[in-house]
Amino acid sequence: MKPLLISLCAFTAAIAPAAFAGQTGLHVVDTVKIGGNGGWDYINYDPVSKIVFMTHGTSIASVALATKKVNPHLADTAGSHIALPVGDGKTILVTQGKANKASFLDETTGQDLGDVTTGDKPDGAIFDPATGKIFILANGGNQINVVDPTTRKAVGTIMLDGAPESGAADGKGLLYTHLEDKNVIVVVETKALKVKATFPLKDCNEPSGLALVTDQNLLLSACKGGVARVSRAQDGSEVGTVAIGPRADGALYDETRKLGYVPSGDGKLTVIAFNGKPSVIDVVDTAAGARTAALDPVSGDIFLSAADMAAPAKAGDRPQPIPDTFKLVIVGK
Repeated sequence: MKPLLISLCAFTAAIAPAAFAGQTGLHVVDTVKIGGNGGWDYINYDPVSKIVFMTHGTSIASVALATKKVNPHLADTAGSHIALPVGDGKTILVTQGKANKASFLDETTGQDLGDVTTGDKPDGAIFDPATGKIFILANGGNQINVVDPTTRKAVGTIMLDGAPESGAADGKGLLYTHLEDKNVIVVVETKALKVKATFPLKDCNEPSGLALVTDQNLLLSACKGGVARVSRAQDGSEVGTVAIGPRADGALYDETRKLGYVPSGDGKLTVIAFNGKPSVIDVVDTAAGARTAALDPVSGDIFLSAADMAAPAKAGDRPQPIPDTFKLVIVGK
């Protein structure tokens, strides 16, 4: 994912948000001030410790949901992109895009527990339940670096034909990732550490967020230009497309509620159902710049990073986050 640069263009998808407003009952239920300066990228939730982790410029922020206790500066980083919980409720892995490394950190103290060298510009990262390994997407190095979270050591590299962007694992030995500069989905065998297949993404330019619709074996791709594409995971064939907001950079699937979510930079969260052809059933107002998201699979709450935005200094410029307004936005019922 690219660090956030905001544009406040009007929502130009081919559907009117008012047509769906309130259909699911989802709305903003809470906002938690984090503070600090800079842009942001991935946001993640640890269901074991019940802590939300937010990459924020040169640092990591965390929010303990039970108490809403905020740590606005858990640790310093060099261009953080993701703070991925590794499954033990104690440790996160942070990719540092400007340092070409990933670091294991203590969730509560921020203590550095060990670093792993990666390819250029490490971005997203995915935990694979089938192998217990973490797959780091080195966007600038056209590769995936595989790390054992137990030993905190690199155990392999998978070379790609383009820049990996976001990903999802099926828990059965396959991992899916976009190549954003090639408009394709790559399928990786996580045990053999090799590319199994590559599927072109017609109707999807510069794909970003990716979610696996687990019970139907579908892939939900957020694309540039206000479109999300749904593909069959087995062969990449298109099931359908739906309109979303501009500048989307994330995608989620809630297996319990059978709903997909795509957040976009205009402050909208598009809710998608997968009964036959995919369809939009709601568009939820969130906050400007809230284009990445994480899910609590138990409550169904959705977490987004955002900030208040200043108007552009001149026409054509992008608005900038107002200092000390960075916040966690929680969407629920």
